[in-house]
Amino acid sequence: MDSDAFRLEKTLTYQLHQLAKLIDRRVDYSDIQRIALNAGEGRTIAVLGYYGTLSVIQLARLANLDKSQASRAVVSLVKKGIIEKRSDSRDARAFELFLTEAGQLVYTDIVDLIVQRNDVALKSLTPREKQTLFGLFSKIHQNLSQ
Repeated sequence: MDSDAFRLEKTLTYQLHQLAKLIDRRVDYSDIQRIALNAGEGRTIAVLGYYGTLSVIQLARLANLDKSQASRAVVSLVKKGIIEKRSDSRDARAFELFLTEAGQLVYTDIVDLIVQRNDVALKSLTPREKQTLFGLFSKIHQNLSQ
């Protein structure tokens, strides 16, 4: 790429990072009155609530956390009574994670925040533009997954 033509703000990774940071600033997990959460814990609850019972490795992959971040979130949320760990019936060394009853209530609050954040981010797009945007994301995801 010609360095004279290079524009950082025109790169996909820069734009995605900027959007991700803006979106993260819009999500304030402190709005959840039931419990104090950080972003990693919020993502952990969102993923477990959506996908159901998972291992720590599955959780980390789906929540886009590294294994140590996911493990710290799990330890914290177990202490808070939001997640329960059970021995995996197929592998005694592994654990299955799932939301407790209290965790299900927090998950409902988090879903409300996610929907609200999504609505704010996409409010000026028409239904067709939203469809196009998510179709383009899918194509980019396929490109990077090959």
